[in-house]
Amino acid sequence: MKQNKLTLLIIVLFINSFIFNAQNKRKNINIDSVYHELKNLPNTKSKVDKLIDLYKRSIRQRNIRKDVLDDALIISEKIYYLKGIGVCYNRKGITARHEQKYGQSVMYHKKSISFLKNAKDTFHLAKCYNSLGVTYRKLNLEKEAFENYLQGLDLSKRLKNNRGESIALNGIGNVFLNIQQYDKALMYFKEALKVNVDKSNTKNKEYGYANIGEVYLFKKEFDSAYYYFNKSYELALKHKRQENIAIKNVLFGKYYLDKGDFQMSKMEYEKSIPVLKKYKNSRYLSKALISLGIAEAHLKKFESSYKNITNGLSIGRQINSKENINLGYDALVEYYSAKKEFKRALLAHKQARIFHDSIVNVASQASIISTRIAYETEEKDKEIHTLALDKELSEEKAKNNFKRFIITAVISLISIAFLLMLLYLYRRNSDLELQQKNAELQNYILKISELKDQAKNSRTTDAEISKSFKSFNLSKREIEVLTHISNGLNNEEISEKMFVSKNTIKTHITHIYAKLDVKNRVQAIQKVTNS
Repeated sequence: MKQNKLTLLIIVLFINSFIFNAQNKRKNINIDSVYHELKNLPNTKSKVDKLIDLYKRSIRQRNIRKDVLDDALIISEKIYYLKGIGVCYNRKGITARHEQKYGQSVMYHKKSISFLKNAKDTFHLAKCYNSLGVTYRKLNLEKEAFENYLQGLDLSKRLKNNRGESIALNGIGNVFLNIQQYDKALMYFKEALKVNVDKSNTKNKEYGYANIGEVYLFKKEFDSAYYYFNKSYELALKHKRQENIAIKNVLFGKYYLDKGDFQMSKMEYEKSIPVLKKYKNSRYLSKALISLGIAEAHLKKFESSYKNITNGLSIGRQINSKENINLGYDALVEYYSAKKEFKRALLAHKQARIFHDSIVNVASQASIISTRIAYETEEKDKEIHTLALDKELSEEKAKNNFKRFIITAVISLISIAFLLMLLYLYRRNSDLELQQKNAELQNYILKISELKDQAKNSRTTDAEISKSFKSFNLSKREIEVLTHISNGLNNEEISEKMFVSKNTIKTHITHIYAKLDVKNRVQAIQKVTNS
């Protein structure tokens, strides 16, 4: 019955693992295809950001494409995209650190900080301080590492960036772990874990439990160490993180090794090695092989012990891991001591001490080299900063000019609209005046017509009219002109009848208006008619 349950459990785990791997494969993209598409786009900030994301994707797919990152940096410098330059240099610093090129890593991170400060990008600046702290820790420059982690912690707290805060706190904890101040290390690791627990970040919680477990292991508090290692292992198992499960096997191997349970230690290391090889995790693989060799030496399995120690030491040298090389030399001391070859053990111990002392010198040299390179490239950085500033000023000036253009255009349109309104009102007023004059003219013509009709229908003779006009002291010629007017004749017709010029007629009419105290013909006729 138990065997059936075990078989069923194995089948379920196999199916889950298959589904998980299938999902991961579906998430993978064709880096070359996407990169080709991006290269055809115009050089913009958006293009740089997409190239950086593509580079990060290539890391996750374990197909690191440095050319993508280099392209992003070149474009950033061309368009003076300060944030893009800073992020690219930070990524180059991380890559250099993974390649154990710590001097280059320091240089790149320092350049990144310079650009990100000018870009005022606090988020990426905090990340870069944390990354520089990691590099300094790899160089065993604990003071510099601590200072940069503190900067990263301060900025992350300001931004309320829990992930950045967690990285900084864990980094500070590792600094204190390296200098064997375990209580302080524990304080920072627990603070980091609290941040992750509050935000339910399982991956960082897993890392935090492992860190706390390591501190308790150094303090020889095995129960506490086991508790936290187990909590970390359970999270890795729950979320099917195979590589992390293997790393926890390495931690359990160290736990049993320190307790003196060499057989259990050997089993844990042996479980981790195939997975670490699969995921090409050279750092932990080197550590696992060397530690397995130590356990085997205590179990008197000297042939495989020596083979594993030397293989692990070789990998440590290939990746230039100071920690693992040091561990390898110490393992050889234990190996020769277990074989009672004390002369060789002493020689291995001397080699270990020489190497340990050289770490500080190498770190100092790397720091000096990175400082020199940074100095040599300072002028280029200044030039890029100046060009970027000029570009920002040009863009601001262009924006201001555009605003002025818009304002001028609006004012011009309002002015044109106002002038059109004035023209419309003027024309409307002119039309009204014209209509009024036309009305007056029509009225005048109507009156003349009425007077003509009255003149035709009247039986009054010219003699009677003349007699009526004399009462107004009009001269004979003026009476004659007024009589013609009463008969409806115009100035030209009157001048023809009287054989005088039109000007003479106009003069007579002026005198008539003055004597009758009228302003026009209609009033004149009405006045003499009513008298």
